[in-house]
Amino acid sequence: MQYSQPLLDDIRAAVDIVDLVSRFVNLRKAGSHWKGLCPFHAEKTPSFTVNPRKGIFHCFGCGVGGDAFGFVMRQDRLSFPEAVRALAKTAGVALPDERGAKSGDSGREELLRVMDLAGHFYADTLWKPAGERARAYLEERGIDTEIARHFGLGYAPEGWESLLTFMKSEKVAEEALIATGLAVARENRAGAYDRFRGRLLFPIRDLQGRAVAFGGRGFGDEQPKYLNSPETPLYTKGNLLYAADLARPTIQSQNRALLVEGYVDCIMAHQYGFTGTVAALGTAFTPAQLALLRRYCDEVVTFFDADAAGQKAAARAEELLEPTGRGMAWAVNRSGAFEGAGTLRVKVALLPAGHDPDTFLRSVGSEAFTERIAAARSILAYALDRALVDPDGATGPRARTTAFARVALLLAKVADGDEAAQLSREAASKLGVDPTQLWIEAQRLQSSLRTPPAQSRPSPPASTAPVERDLVTLLLHSDEARATLLALLGESDELGQPSLRAIVEALRHRPDATAESLMTDLPTDEARSVLSSLLVEDRESVDARVSIGQFQRRLERSQRLRRAREASQAIAEAQAKTGVAAPMHAELRTLHKESAVVYEITGGVAQSLEHGTSTSPRSSDE
Repeated sequence: MQYSQPLLDDIRAAVDIVDLVSRFVNLRKAGSHWKGLCPFHAEKTPSFTVNPRKGIFHCFGCGVGGDAFGFVMRQDRLSFPEAVRALAKTAGVALPDERGAKSGDSGREELLRVMDLAGHFYADTLWKPAGERARAYLEERGIDTEIARHFGLGYAPEGWESLLTFMKSEKVAEEALIATGLAVARENRAGAYDRFRGRLLFPIRDLQGRAVAFGGRGFGDEQPKYLNSPETPLYTKGNLLYAADLARPTIQSQNRALLVEGYVDCIMAHQYGFTGTVAALGTAFTPAQLALLRRYCDEVVTFFDADAAGQKAAARAEELLEPTGRGMAWAVNRSGAFEGAGTLRVKVALLPAGHDPDTFLRSVGSEAFTERIAAARSILAYALDRALVDPDGATGPRARTTAFARVALLLAKVADGDEAAQLSREAASKLGVDPTQLWIEAQRLQSSLRTPPAQSRPSPPASTAPVERDLVTLLLHSDEARATLLALLGESDELGQPSLRAIVEALRHRPDATAESLMTDLPTDEARSVLSSLLVEDRESVDARVSIGQFQRRLERSQRLRRAREASQAIAEAQAKTGVAAPMHAELRTLHKESAVVYEITGGVAQSLEHGTSTSPRSSDE
C-alpha cells in the first residue's frame, strides 16, 4: 500500500527515536545527541549516534543510518509496510483500511501474529482444567501464579491436533504453523501435527516482547526432557537470551546482567527480586549473546556450583578470549588510565555444591544470593589459576618458565587493559617474577594474535567530494538555496555520487519537505545512510547567502561549459558530414557566448566575435 507523506510524517513525529533505539542499544547522553555501540556491526568504541531533534540515527563506523522506519526495518528485518504498521501501532496513529493491500509484506508479520495467537492459546490452557498437571508442577517448583503470568507460561494440551484445531478457527494456514515450528509436517501422508503436546511451555521472546519460539518442559519420563522450537524465519538459536525483554530496564539501570542457564533459574531469580536476570537458552554462551549484553551493560555475573566452578569457568573464559578481528591493543589516555572500550567484564559467583540459582534462592533466600553476587570473581581469574598450574604436575624453574608463557598468552587475549594489569600483578606474585616482564611479553604477543577484520562488517558508503556534500547539505538546510540552486541542478552532472543525486531528486519532487522526511522518499539504503550522515550532526551557523552565491556561480559556469561542449560537438559532427565550409553561424555564436561568460567568471575577458580584437587589459603588454 502507498502511504501518504503526511501520514508518514505523523508517525515519525509521534515516535521517540531515543526510546525506540534504547530497546536495543544502551544509549548514553553525549551533548545534544545519544551514543552507543552499533547494533548492526561489531565494535568496541561507540560510534552509533542518535539525533533526537531530527529523529535520525547514523553509525560513523559502518555508515548505516536512517529514521525510525529504517531502524525497525533493519533491526527486525521488516519490509517498509510492516515497519509502518509496527510504528503506527506503537505511536497510536490510525492507518487507512488495508484489507487485501499487503503485497509488500515479507511474511514475517503474519508469522509473528501466528506466534502471538499460539502464546495466548497455551497461556489460556494453563489456567483451565486441562492445565492442572502443569500448575501442580509450578506449585512444586515454588513458582508463584503472578510470576507465571508475567512470563507468559503456558501449557500444550495432550492430543495431536489441539493447536491445529484452534488455529483453523482463526483462519491460520497449516503452512504458517509449520513455518513457525508450531506444527510438524507428516512424513507419509498429507497434513501436520502439533509439535508440543502435554508440556509446560516457556515463551522465548525477542527484545520487543514478541514470542518467536517456545521451550517445552516434559513431565515424568518424557524424552526429551526439554523440547525447543527449531530455527525459523523468526528464531535463530544462540541469538537471543531468555527474558531479555523483561530484564533489559534493570540491566541498563544497574549496568549489570545476571546470567543463568535454565528457564526456572531465571524465573525464580525474578521472583526473588533479581529482575536483571537472563538465561542463555542452553549451556553454551554464544558470541551473539555476548554482543547483545554488551549493548546494555559493562558487567555480567554468571553462576557455577563450587565443585565444578574452576573447570567450567576456565573453559568458558577460553571461549570468551578467542581473538577477534577488532584487535586487542591496550589504549592509554593522557591521564595514564586505560581507555574504556566497551569491554564486557564477566564474573563468576560461586554457589554451594549441588546448588543452582533456583534451589539456592528457595533454600537460603535473596540476602545470601546478594552476598554471593558481591563476592563474584573475574572469570579470567579462574583461567589464570589453570594457566599457572603445570598440567603434568611438574615443578621447578622449567615449569615456571612454561607457566610464564601460558600466562602471557592469556593476558594478551584480555581486551580490558585494567583487568589485564590486575591479573598480571596477581600472576607475577605467584610466579615470583617482575610484573613488568610479564606485561611486556603479553604486549608483544598481542600483535601476533590480531586477525584480519571480518568480512561481514558493513562497508561505509563510498566517500564523496567535500564540495558535493556541502552543496547538498546547503540544499537540505536552506529554503533559499533550494529556490535558487535546484533549477541549476536540473539536468546537471555536477554530482558524481548516485546517493547525492537521489537526495537532490527527492528535493526536486518535494522542495518544501523537511530534510528528515526525505528518508522515506529515497530508493536505497545507501542513499538513506548518506542523508543521515549529512543530518545527524548539528550544522554550524553559516552565511547561507554567501554560500548560495558561490554555488550559483559554480553551477552556472558548469551549465555554460556543458552548452559550449554541446555546441562544439554539433559543429564537429556537421563538418564531418558536410565539409569544413558548412555554415554554422548559430552554433558558433552559442559556443562563443558560453565560452566568453565562462572566461569572465574565471577572471578574463573574451575576444569580440565581430571585431576579432581582444579587450583583455593584458593584450597591450604582451
